[in-house]
Amino acid sequence: MDFSPLPIDDVPQSVERRRAVRRVALGVAFACTDLPALAAAGEAEGERIARTFVAFCDTLVPADALTPAASALGVPKAILGDIAGQPLAERLLAAGCAWLDGECKGDFAAAAEPVRHAALERMQAMPWESPAGRFFVVMRNTVMADYYVQPMSWRGLALDRPPQPLGFFDAVR
Repeated sequence: MDFSPLPIDDVPQSVERRRAVRRVALGVAFACTDLPALAAAGEAEGERIARTFVAFCDTLVPADALTPAASALGVPKAILGDIAGQPLAERLLAAGCAWLDGECKGDFAAAAEPVRHAALERMQAMPWESPAGRFFVVMRNTVMADYYVQPMSWRGLALDRPPQPLGFFDAVR
């Protein structure tokens, strides 16, 4: 079995279609957001947000003996690229990352793994109406979808096809 990613020439249309669907889904989730707390989040430094978001993704999907971490497959970079320029999405990202940093004494990315896991458990328990709760649900779903669409992630699943019942037809030869 060859688990190498498909050549770029084989999938540009399907990758663009998946990215467009993801943008629409993220846009709908953020358009339904009317949270005053998001406005209070203010602008945060882009590097800190990116660093915290990469740590969030890698805490959700860490590397193991068979599969790479989310960041190794470019998941955080793709998501950050997709939400760039969407004000509500950027504010929700800033609010979620600020919450994570606050739970870990100012630096989620530098916190020990058990501390990061505990912070994510608290965040997961928050109500959907809170910025942190909405951030967790939306971003967890997006991270998982972006991660498991990639053939490199299937090694740990003992599958040679996408994990969905019908799969992603455009990602399989």
